Amino acid sequence: MTAIAIRRLSAVGATFLVCGLLVPAASAQTLEEIVASSLEASGGRAAFEAIRSVRQVGGFTMQTEFGPLDGDIETVIIPGQKFYEEQQSDLFEQRSGWNGTLAWQLGPQGLVDLEGPQAAVLLARSLLHPFLGFERPELGGAQFRKADDADLEGRSHHVVIVDVQDVEFSIFVDADTMLLSRFQFNTTVPQLGTVRITGDYSDYEDHGGVKLPTRQLLDVPGAFTVDTRYTTTEINVEVDQSIFEKP
Repeated sequence: MTAIAIRRLSAVGATFLVCGLLVPAASAQTLEEIVASSLEASGGRAAFEAIRSVRQVGGFTMQTEFGPLDGDIETVIIPGQKFYEEQQSDLFEQRSGWNGTLAWQLGPQGLVDLEGPQAAVLLARSLLHPFLGFERPELGGAQFRKADDADLEGRSHHVVIVDVQDVEFSIFVDADTMLLSRFQFNTTVPQLGTVRITGDYSDYEDHGGVKLPTRQLLDVPGAFTVDTRYTTTEINVEVDQSIFEKP
């Protein structure tokens, strides 16, 4: 924020200015108000809780050291309970799932159980909005706290730290729209060590009374970026429950 030089103000005038500018701003940035405003801007908690399932399909482009790789993607969510994602391209196929208890992945490396940050990410993505777990211990037992505001590409953002299963996520909320813009967390990547993963959300659309992002840009420093665009979103459709189970 740019500082304004004030040369000659009376003591009363200066006090009025401080009270008028600083006090409302501070009161509007409490953790509880950020959570409530962001949920409301996205459609409201009641609208989210009315959603029984979400299915999204589209495409992705993965930027690697060997060049871009295009493919198709399908994501299926039972909010707060289960998560499934399948990626297919000419060079690889990968499936990931969480059945509410066990997280797994089947891909070029074979079938593996996911733990730590990898499992926590699937749990978090099942919530549709990370703030749905606020003061709801039955939804993952997340812990919330407010961090300092931040600037992203010239736009002011509130920052909320969410701890899920010992993984710390930084959630960035656009101060104007109150929609989610970014999440970040640290994880260990083979041959790279500890890296900070960044995911950017954009291109929100209304589905089932809530705003859902249809684009996500995922960046794994030193490895790859994945630009995902969902072209179809279906709400409250019948879901084959077997897809969430470990093969």
